[in-house]
Order: sequence, then C-alpha cells, then structure tokens
Amino acid sequence: MKITNIKLYTVKSGDTGARGAAMGESQYWGGGWQAQTLISNPMSVHPKYSRIRSLWMGGGQDPLVIEIFTDEGVSGFCANYGGGAFACSIIDQHLKRFLIGQDPFNIELIWDQMNRSMLPYGLGGVTSMAMASVDLALYDLVAKAQKLPVYKMIGGQTKESIPCYVTIHPDYVDAWRDRGFLGVKIAAPWGVESGREGIKKTEKLIGKVRKDLGDDMEIMIDCYLSWDIEFAARVAERVRDYDVKWFEDPLQNGWATESNRILRDRISPILLATGNLEYHYKAFHDIIHNHATDIIQPEMQWCGGYTPTRWIAAMAKPYNMPVIPHGSSVYNYHFVMANTNSPYAEYLSVGKGTDVQPIFSVIEGEPLPVNGRISLDPGQPGFGVELKRELLAPFNG
Repeated sequence: MKITNIKLYTVKSGDTGARGAAMGESQYWGGGWQAQTLISNPMSVHPKYSRIRSLWMGGGQDPLVIEIFTDEGVSGFCANYGGGAFACSIIDQHLKRFLIGQDPFNIELIWDQMNRSMLPYGLGGVTSMAMASVDLALYDLVAKAQKLPVYKMIGGQTKESIPCYVTIHPDYVDAWRDRGFLGVKIAAPWGVESGREGIKKTEKLIGKVRKDLGDDMEIMIDCYLSWDIEFAARVAERVRDYDVKWFEDPLQNGWATESNRILRDRISPILLATGNLEYHYKAFHDIIHNHATDIIQPEMQWCGGYTPTRWIAAMAKPYNMPVIPHGSSVYNYHFVMANTNSPYAEYLSVGKGTDVQPIFSVIEGEPLPVNGRISLDPGQPGFGVELKRELLAPFNG
C-alpha cells in the first residue's frame, strides 16, 4: 500500500466555530462566551484587545481538514480545529513530500522525517498543528485498513466507558449538576491585569460555583496563561475551603518549567495542570522530568498528533502522572480509551452552553457523553466518524 494523493480543505466561514474566535469568546465554547463576557487571556494586559479573543486571535486558530489516499482505495482524514490555511500551506508546500509514495503504515518514520525537516524553522504552533493533522489522518487510514477502531490499534480498551468533566461558562453551572459528569471547568474571568480586585472576584466566583454544584463534583479553573505566581498563590490561599481540583495553565507556556515547579509547591493541595499550549515532546519531557506539574495535558491536535502524545504518556507513566488530553474531540477519546494513565476526558459545552451536542460541526458521528460518559463503538473502523463535506472549501494554496 502506498500513499498516492492528499487533499486539503479549510472550513467555510458560515460553519459554527469556524474562523477561529470570530463567533464567540473561544473557538467553540458556547453560551456566555460572547463579547459581553470577560475571559482572562494572555492579551488581557492590553486593554485594546482584552474584551474578546477575536480581537487578537489570528488564522492559526482556524480549522482545517486533510485527507490521505492510497493505491488500494483506503483513505483516512483528520479534521483539526487549529492551523487553518497556514498549516495547509505547510503540508502542501513541504510535508507532502514525505507522504507521496510512502507506506502509510510507516507512521513513526513519517513523523520523524517531518519533525527533522521542521528544525530550521518551526518546533511549535502551526507547524506542529500541520504535523498533527498528517499524523492523525494516518492513524485513521491505517486503522481503517485493518478494519479496527484506532483505540484497539494503539493499546486496546482499558475502560468500559470514559468519564468526562465538562468545560462550561460559570453562568451555566446549574445546568450541569446531577448529569453524570465528574466535574466542571470554568474559564477565569480575571488575571494579573485585574490586580487584588481580580483576586477577590475570583474567590467570590469559585465560592458561588461550589455552592451551585454542591460537594459531589470537582471544580477546575482554566487560567489560560493569564496569571502569575503571585496571583495564583493568593487565589489558592483564599479558595482552599472550596476544594478546587486544579488550576490549568496559569503561567505563560514555553521555558516555564522552573516557575511551574515553584508554583506547584505554592498552591498545593490544589493541583497544577499544564501542557495544552506546549508543542514539542522535548518540552513535555522537561516539564515531566522536573516535576513541574501534577497533570499533563497535551493538545494532541496541536502537539504533533498521536505519535508524540504516546511518547509523552510513556514519559508520564513512571511518575503516575495522569495524561488528560486537552480539549474535546474524537481523537482524545480514542487515546483516553487506550491509555490506562488517562482516567477521564474533557467535554466542551457549545451552542447555548446548556446542552450536550457535537463540538465540531464538520464531523459527522462524533461520540457524545451520555450521563457524563463517552462510549466508543468497537465496530467502527478508524476514528468512526465522517466529514460533512458541504462545509468544506478546497484549499487552493
């Protein structure tokens, strides 16, 4: 079997969530993530851009689709919610040379060639998203060739179903109580730009969330690179009575291992979760080896795909460090199903923010949580999903 062709697509702008953050406060989160709602982010320190993420996010946050075809009629695809036309250009002008004529089963060889070829100009961001798109499409293709679901190919079934936590807007906490989810994650509205007043408001908000949820569900806080050690430590001290499970990515990513290790000690027993905006497997090794987090969260559609995520999971295993892929996707669910060190997964609320519905509308057949748990069909080969082709626009270079 040889790869004979690839096709690339962007997603039409009318699609829900397409064009990055243009329709709301993040790419896909629903209900309340609009312009009237503050969500702290790395640009919150600049008032001109602080109101809504669409004021500063660029095309690297746009979705893309890649299809890979073979001479035996077997194909595979990946719908990635990051990279957009930028990543399509990288695949078209650079990475496809490592695909055409290659055996698609040689996934590790292809990944190594892509990675080495990127060393002169990119070890993260859209280059990594491009590599992830290729890698995940190859896993889909190879699993289909074997008539197996991906999770059976990469480790098998490790749990009957996957427990999920749900990422929500804090205004909708009541809607997610007693629905089977193990907990909720909310995005922090305030960060370092808000000073002591923001610390006080964060404490009040977390207290309200705990009251609304009761004592049976976990609470996690997504800080999105907008806190510093002082802000996080002072919030941690104030919210100890509310049993918060983790603070997620409070510090800016990249070369932050030592700062995260210090912060981890400062906020204990609240856990530190990091990794969704790290890109290269060597960066993850630095974090894990130096005990700079409690929970590692690779964004596998951004950090290079399954191939490096499996390495990251192997690095974390000796430390009994949970690997909880960031974001919500069929790709995450197959990985979690196959990994004993991934006890649960994330589900993102979209639309009105109160209902369980598909995250990424370009995919048909996305698994959805029932009573807070995801089940995967063992009879569906590959990732078990199809494309809504009417939402695709061919990439023309």
